[in-house]
Amino acid sequence: MVLGVVMIAAMMPTMIGLNEATQGSRQQEEDRLSNKRKARTHLVATVSLSQGTQEQRQQIHNATVQVGRDGKLYITKEPASTMVPYNGGFYTHPEFPPDNTSGLVTISGEESPTLRWVFLDVNTHELRWGGRPDSEGHVCGPFDWSKDETYVTLEGWEGWLAVRLPEDDTQERTNQELGIDEGRGVWRLYFDHNDDGADLPPGAQGLEIRLKRVTAQS
Repeated sequence: MVLGVVMIAAMMPTMIGLNEATQGSRQQEEDRLSNKRKARTHLVATVSLSQGTQEQRQQIHNATVQVGRDGKLYITKEPASTMVPYNGGFYTHPEFPPDNTSGLVTISGEESPTLRWVFLDVNTHELRWGGRPDSEGHVCGPFDWSKDETYVTLEGWEGWLAVRLPEDDTQERTNQELGIDEGRGVWRLYFDHNDDGADLPPGAQGLEIRLKRVTAQS
C-alpha cells in the first residue's frame, strides 16, 4: 500500500504536466480558430466543369463576390464603380447562443463604410446585406465553414447558386440598380434554402457554386 502511494506521488508531477500541456494545446487551437474566423476575407466563387456552359463558367469561376449599392450581393469579374468587394467574416449574432460566431458581416460601400449583416432573404432566396432591422424575419445564419476551413456554409451545407434572372439582360435595369451600362457577366448570389432550385422563375439561369474564403488585403 505504501509503495503504491509512493508511486502515485512520484507520477503526480508528470500527470499534472501532461494535463497542463493538453489544456495549453487546446487553448492554442481555440485561439487559432477564433482568430481565423474573425479575420477579414474576400469571397471567390468557384464552379465545377459539370455546371453550365463554357461561357457561363468563364464568367463565374474565380469571380469575386461584390457588395452592390442596392443591398444585394453579386458575383462578377468586372465590378461596377459603385460596387465594393465583400470584405468581412464570421461575427457574433444575437439570434444565436452567446460567444457564437454564426453571423456573417461585410464592410459596406456606403459613404461612410459600415459593418453590415449578410442574410438570406426568405422570400427571394437572394443574399442581401443591411442593418439589423433589415435582416429581421430573414435567415441570419448559422454561417460556418467547411471541414477544411476553406468554404462558407449556411445552415450546415453549401447550397450557393450564381443566378441570372431574365430581367438582368435589360440595360435599363443594370443602369438604374447597378450603375453600369452592360450587365452581362454580373450574377446574383442566391442560396437554395429548400434544396428545390430556389424557386427560380422561367428563363432564369442558375449554377451551383462554392464560396471560397480568401484573406482580405490590409
